[in-house]
Amino acid sequence: MEPVRIAIVMPSTITDLAWSQAIYDALVRIQTEAGGPDVVEIAYSESMFNVTDAAAAIRDYAADGYDIVIAHGTQYGTSLFEIAPDFPDTSFAWGTATDTGKEQGIDNIFAYEARAEEGGFVNGVLAANMSKSGVLGVVGPVEAGDAKLYIDGFVAGAKSANPDITVNVSYTGSFGDTALAAEAANTHISAGADVLTGSAQQVVGAIGVAKDAGIPWMGTQSDQSP
Repeated sequence: MEPVRIAIVMPSTITDLAWSQAIYDALVRIQTEAGGPDVVEIAYSESMFNVTDAAAAIRDYAADGYDIVIAHGTQYGTSLFEIAPDFPDTSFAWGTATDTGKEQGIDNIFAYEARAEEGGFVNGVLAANMSKSGVLGVVGPVEAGDAKLYIDGFVAGAKSANPDITVNVSYTGSFGDTALAAEAANTHISAGADVLTGSAQQVVGAIGVAKDAGIPWMGTQSDQSP
């Protein structure tokens, strides 16, 4: 029996502690539980920040006969809608998204969206109960997609546990700028936050600040233990 061949194109690295690592680790677990590389073959392209480069990788994987090609980034949608019709026997997936191209007559694209607000809610409840100062800090990337879902859930969870809690949210405007994330974390700490959280691969910078300050960090997407 031929293995199921899965390829994934990601904007950051498989060790980013966030967006890309989360899905890569999930695929590896699927591969392991299914019986190994002889059953599920995985190929990946990481650090595909450039959409043109990502589109080329997506097309190459499809041309190479991969059964499933995952475009792991909302920014890849336009390219995917151009590529998918050329490979009707390939299944494509992208996220976080809901548009599968049905209205354009495309039937081999599937969309996924993480229910990030659920984990965010739980983390918010925990953070509110851990906080002594009554102030929480959130380092967000871009106010969209699963990042916004997570943060909205976190705020809702914190407020449900303590209606008087202050949750300061800042968006850096970048998914990968660790320096901006570190700056935002320092600002939150200066404002009295004694528990921090955040989203996207940028959080590496904020996690370092939290560790140095001895402040708890509420992880999401992957194991972000400082």
